[in-house]
Amino acid sequence: IGDVPQIDFLPQGIHSERGWIKVNDNYQTSDVKVFAIGDVTGLGLITHAIGHGRLAAENIHYLVSHAPRFPEIKQVIPYERIKTEYYDVCKGDFSPEADANKCMSCAACRDCRMCETTCYWGAISRVEHKDGSYEYVVDENLCIGCGFCAGICPCGVWEMVENV
Repeated sequence: IGDVPQIDFLPQGIHSERGWIKVNDNYQTSDVKVFAIGDVTGLGLITHAIGHGRLAAENIHYLVSHAPRFPEIKQVIPYERIKTEYYDVCKGDFSPEADANKCMSCAACRDCRMCETTCYWGAISRVEHKDGSYEYVVDENLCIGCGFCAGICPCGVWEMVENV
């Protein structure tokens, strides 16, 4: 989950409500040439912003190209053609514990290290505890508050708070 956006620079023609840009179902703002997605329209996870970005891009394509819009017909691919070496193949019984580990939006750290890798200043580090658990910690002397860690985290673990 990201920060509350700073939208005071936007022209008055783009409507907002309580600090969020208002959009329609096509992600258009009150100015039909301006689209908005992600944390400027409301708090959400990066997975939601990615999906909304794809939909907004499709809407822009139809708007610019004046192409007729047809419902997407998804092709059924025979199982034999699927290259399963790229995926974890589940065979047999499914377990709630295993399924929970696959979630990208559960707000529980999956230890992907993306926050640590993304931090240009090296402010985030992984600390392992004697009991085998771990945690990611922030060195407040190095952190500049850019929010890249919160933006890239697929689980929504990081939350930016004002440093007082």
